[in-house]
Amino acid sequence: MSELLASGALSAFLQVIMIDLVLAGDNAVVIALSAAGLPKEQRNKAILVGIIAATILRITFAGLTTQLLEIVGLLFAGGILLLWVCWKMWRELRVGIRRTT
Repeated sequence: MSELLASGALSAFLQVIMIDLVLAGDNAVVIALSAAGLPKEQRNKAILVGIIAATILRITFAGLTTQLLEIVGLLFAGGILLLWVCWKMWRELRVGIRRTT
């Protein structure tokens, strides 16, 4: 627990939270679209509950992400999987280009 409160870890954790909050604009659009058809009284409550739920989920996922990144080799394994996905997409795109020409 003490390493979580270290200045470097706490700083990184707060940076992840701030980035998540800045990028939360898409949540506002989804919440607004969901609440648009509701009556006025329910609309305000739905927007408030949606914002609170989105904020709590983002903070929770940011915390889980920082914990998962401490697992040795997990970032490397994720990079290898990403390379594999890119390779498959590249092959599919090349096949599509050959068919059209």
